[in-house]
Amino acid sequence: MEPRFVRILADFFSRLSLEDLGEDLRERAKVCVLDALACAFAGYETEPVRILDAIVRRFAGPGDQATVWVRGYKTHCLFAAAANCMLVHNMIHDDTNPSTRGHAGNLIVPTVLAAAEAWQRPGRDILPAIVIGYEAMGRIAFPAVPHSVARGFRSTANYGPFGVAAAFGKMLGLGAEELGQAIACAASFSLGLLEPFNVGSMEWRFQNVMALLGGTMAALTAREGLKAAETALEGDAGFLAAFCGREVREQVVAAWSQQSATLGKQYDISSTFFKAYSTCGYNQIGCNIALRIIEEHNITPDRIQEIVVRVSPENLSYPGVGYRGPFETPDSALLSKPFMLGAAVVTRDLQVETYQTRLQDPEILRIAERVRMEADASMNSLDTEIQFITRDGEVFRGDLKTADFPSFFPGRDSAVKKFHKMADRVIGSRRVDEIADRVFNLEELPDVNELTSRLVLAP
Repeated sequence: MEPRFVRILADFFSRLSLEDLGEDLRERAKVCVLDALACAFAGYETEPVRILDAIVRRFAGPGDQATVWVRGYKTHCLFAAAANCMLVHNMIHDDTNPSTRGHAGNLIVPTVLAAAEAWQRPGRDILPAIVIGYEAMGRIAFPAVPHSVARGFRSTANYGPFGVAAAFGKMLGLGAEELGQAIACAASFSLGLLEPFNVGSMEWRFQNVMALLGGTMAALTAREGLKAAETALEGDAGFLAAFCGREVREQVVAAWSQQSATLGKQYDISSTFFKAYSTCGYNQIGCNIALRIIEEHNITPDRIQEIVVRVSPENLSYPGVGYRGPFETPDSALLSKPFMLGAAVVTRDLQVETYQTRLQDPEILRIAERVRMEADASMNSLDTEIQFITRDGEVFRGDLKTADFPSFFPGRDSAVKKFHKMADRVIGSRRVDEIADRVFNLEELPDVNELTSRLVLAP
């Protein structure tokens, strides 16, 4: 009988070491780390961050301590990771994984850095654990996520516990048997609804925090001897049945079996893309196309009669994407395509500050009202076509052929530039360069405190 998919993953993860990672893969993992750190410094003063901060401060005490970034105090590493997860994901500027239709960096990077800091682990242990975290999320999600999202479950929190359990388990030094138990156990901690995006409420920000805590608990209980259900994923009342539907179990399990042959040859982290704008992944390409049209033709708010956006049904139906207001909180605007286009026209960008200071900007709101959205079944999930129609009848079009795709796959220099853009005002340019230097030399650090001690407000 062929081993279950969880066992195949666990065997591979337990063997993976730094030496197995090629230079390109190491570089991609480091970019993921730096991008997560950059996002942590953007919007750190929001209300959800304050709420969680008030909670995690209460868990400070001796032993297993790690730094809460930006604010600089230490608390138990699990709660430090939770607080840092909130910081990274707070304004959904963090990385995006096509396989999961979600965001792995906000979960995996804080988990691994907090564990390394608390247990004085060398930097060389960090990169394999990060790669494993992305891999577990992506491998399990890829054939399953269309079905779970269609049923109203949010993919990052749904598949995040698997990635956290694998990454944290690797940092704990779990062997193949224990890692398998941890990943199977994580199925019982999957969670997350999409409804908050329909109404603009804030609890979506806490979903990933709970997924992180569930994943770490799965690894910790496995270390102590937990025996999870062998059929936790594919059983009659398992993960697939509950989140995707019993009718698709055989299809997903067959896809898992097929992709097992590519373990160690293809890595999920390699397909990760990075957001240039503070909005959801479904809006990134569209924002890029719109800004290129706006710049090329010098389109100003007074010229616009209508903006027509054509995307796939999946894109248009994603909760929050079609929301037209009122925009009373950042939560109500972060996924909105009309708000995104209004902000692009008015500010010629879309960054965190827009949601903090310009939610009620009358020009943005006026442009948002002039956005018409259409679904095209021939398009895939990220396809976007935009037409700007001016008052004097001119029409300017853009689509995937005009998008700047390389900007979503930055190298080292571009990643550092984004970090400066998001953190200079908080910690200063010199500190940003110090942090970037340590991230891109992670495997050489004898103690990750060389990095984490700098992730705080400059004195």
